[in-house]
Amino acid sequence: MRNWKIIMMVLCLALCLPGLFGMAEAKGGKDMVKEKTAYVTRCSYVSSGSSTGGHERIELTRLSDTEAGYKISSKDWHSSPERVLEKKVSANVFKEMEALGREYKIFKWKVFRKSELFALDAATVSLSVSYKDPTNGAGWTLTMRSDDELNDKQSEYYHKLLDLLYGAEGR
Repeated sequence: MRNWKIIMMVLCLALCLPGLFGMAEAKGGKDMVKEKTAYVTRCSYVSSGSSTGGHERIELTRLSDTEAGYKISSKDWHSSPERVLEKKVSANVFKEMEALGREYKIFKWKVFRKSELFALDAATVSLSVSYKDPTNGAGWTLTMRSDDELNDKQSEYYHKLLDLLYGAEGR
């Protein structure tokens, strides 16, 4: 009987420990990324889920210190062809995004509350910006979605970041 208890305890630990370590890693990730040394690695915008079936996706990914990959894809409705544009652009836009993040102190933001006025048939919009810290390799992503409740300052940051993302194509 005692062996059975020991086997069950070992089995429970084997199943629970990876989840506990994963939660600790996810929880500590933001704190490990230092605002002063972190740099933006990726920024993306997605608008999809409306009843027409259309979508728009923009992604800017850092390829090097001087170059970034820019991809925009869109579709007007379910059966329409998807338009895709991919090109390489200057990575200088990331410096502007980093300055904007410091100006708005996004590293101090708490989790966004969810709005209760979210319609199931409405388009879903999300904008995310990913940071990485070169001193320890830790990463952090801030994601704002259409059902998040943003205050005026957060909404202003959201729109400025979106303007930078749209403007990256011309760089």
